[in-house]
Amino acid sequence: MFRFFQELDFAGYSFVVPSVSVGNVPQLAVDAVIETLQLEPVGLLWHPALVPIVGAAAFEHAASDTLTTTAELYASETKKLLVLQIRAPLVGSLQQSFLDQLADFVRDRRFARVILLSSCFSHEKFDIRSGPFRFVANELYDGTAYATRLQDERWTKHTGGVIHGGGYAAKLLATLTDRSVPTLIFFMYVSEGDNTSEGMMLARMLNAVSEELILPAGEMDFRWPNSWKHLFGTEHPKSLY
Repeated sequence: MFRFFQELDFAGYSFVVPSVSVGNVPQLAVDAVIETLQLEPVGLLWHPALVPIVGAAAFEHAASDTLTTTAELYASETKKLLVLQIRAPLVGSLQQSFLDQLADFVRDRRFARVILLSSCFSHEKFDIRSGPFRFVANELYDGTAYATRLQDERWTKHTGGVIHGGGYAAKLLATLTDRSVPTLIFFMYVSEGDNTSEGMMLARMLNAVSEELILPAGEMDFRWPNSWKHLFGTEHPKSLY
């Protein structure tokens, strides 16, 4: 399932995993993290649950002959950070098999924690007095020093049960909890559309909730990947009007 281009010791690393969910906001946030830190690919994943995708390099800092595939791993040794970018939904009947193998990898490589990024339909947000960010942490995460960052007015604990439109985040949380891995789901209420701004917002909040794992405190200068220019194709021909 895993192929690494170089061997790394992931003990003590933080692992950021996006769930394919509403507006693809988690994947956009991961794009922003990779672009901002200029992360290099260290491996890729294959599994029957992954819909095959291949394309040109997604980031300008990547080698020109690099191909983009469905699921790739990017790392920073200095920040002890591993990031998964996944670009297609999982095949439903094979989803749990993929999540089981991913969770086994996390347990066996002794990661310090996993942060699952997700998104939820905005019409499911009933508390209009609070912001759009929510979290769900297992007891293992609550028992770590990381949990102190959860006490912040910018996000609140999710008490509504199902994360509607949140993809496989809840299933992966349960799977990782079974393997005694400290895990946090961090998500945002969004609507479908041009979600690039929400992707940047989620990336900034990820930085805040993870103790400035990406950028130092006070810095918010996340970079927009050049590939985002092509999310909606070219402009419409003026001759139409």
